[in-house]
Amino acid sequence: MMDQEKPRSLFDVFAASQETFEDAKKKSSEESSKRASFFRVAKDGTYPMRILPLAPVQDKDGNFLPLERKGYEYPLRSLMLKIEDPKKMVKGKPAITYVTVCNAKYAFKEIEADLIDTYVNTACELYADDEKLCKKLREGSFSGGLKWDSRRCMYIIDLDNPGDGIQILQLSYSQYKDLEERKLSLWAKLNKNGKNVPCPISSIDSAYPVEIIRKTENNKPSYSFNIDTLGGHDVLEEEVLQRLLDMPRLPEQIYRYTRYHLEATIAYLTQLDEKFDIEVMNQEAVQKCIDQIKTLLPADDQSHFTLGGKDGDNKGDDSDDLDALWKRLDAIYNAGLDDETAEGQELRTSIMEYIDANKLNVKVNRKMTNEDILREIDDELNAADANPSDDSDDEPATSQTPNPVNDEEDDGEPAMPSDEPEDEPEPAPTSRRRERERSDDTNEPAARSSRRTTRAPRRR
Repeated sequence: MMDQEKPRSLFDVFAASQETFEDAKKKSSEESSKRASFFRVAKDGTYPMRILPLAPVQDKDGNFLPLERKGYEYPLRSLMLKIEDPKKMVKGKPAITYVTVCNAKYAFKEIEADLIDTYVNTACELYADDEKLCKKLREGSFSGGLKWDSRRCMYIIDLDNPGDGIQILQLSYSQYKDLEERKLSLWAKLNKNGKNVPCPISSIDSAYPVEIIRKTENNKPSYSFNIDTLGGHDVLEEEVLQRLLDMPRLPEQIYRYTRYHLEATIAYLTQLDEKFDIEVMNQEAVQKCIDQIKTLLPADDQSHFTLGGKDGDNKGDDSDDLDALWKRLDAIYNAGLDDETAEGQELRTSIMEYIDANKLNVKVNRKMTNEDILREIDDELNAADANPSDDSDDEPATSQTPNPVNDEEDDGEPAMPSDEPEDEPEPAPTSRRRERERSDDTNEPAARSSRRTTRAPRRR
């Protein structure tokens, strides 16, 4: 009798463990909710895109909650940290590790202030008589300061390559304001005679495609925006809306702050103490801020930043990823630097290391710029994606749900300004672009620090 029941019991066990249709849908949704790629304007041409509205959040019962923020974008303040490793020399200089961190208040609304802001404010209070020090700390990162790079982020679909899925577009603050002015100007015209038309660039059924036009003159790229009213509305299909609902919300994508980011920030600020011969890191306000952030980090956050660590020590590090290389190129251009500067040469070294590490078939010659090489890498990777040899499981996006910062004030200096070489929107696959017809009333041009060598005196 027992022998007859055993097979039946095992059958029941396996039957109860089978994947259901709902399980399959949930898994598919989770797998599609990985970190989105960044859209990048890497070549001259016209880039048509569909800006997507912000999606509502569902509670555990499936009910849609009121939006905390309406529209299509979220603000982002980030800073690229340039951390030196004095134990590892490259051409007689300390090796550099680049880490980009966002303002911690985005991820942890409970803290009184971000660690970098706390450091700057404390330093300027502690050394109030040193105007040069305070001015230096408030400059951009490539000038050795701690000024935030301000951007606006949004979900978009590349209309030339819709198969690439939903991507993130980053605009400098000035570019965003330029786009907003065009939007509001067009919206006012559409709302004449008492009409109440939805947003003309992000609504689900009344929005027009937006174009970014890149042109290069005298080796300097310039960018302009156009709202293509001649092509008619781009109505979002239900399948696209479902994909948008399945995506992580923008704050989850762009407000990532882990133990790795905290430790990298501490390492960088400690180096600034040494560089300027000051003592700020041991101040009570700074230590209190560090402790606050540590208590809010998830218990399962095992990421760490280790300066000079062996491969694999820096869990959570994305500094070697291709998007990070493009970000460094953008930051170099934004600072008014070029490939011939020390920063440009450091980037070239990192690019060559990336090619070697990934065994890419990319041939480089001395006439190629850093941007040229990154384009070649893009083309090589796109070709590999078109002919995959095996499947790889990327790590899903962090499950941490950050609280967005109420950041409606002016964001300060643009990250990718609108009249100089570095206003490229951020990373993503590139492709040939077609010249498209432009709307006459919206086709207007869109929107681009000195180094200090003296040391501040130490004061006890």
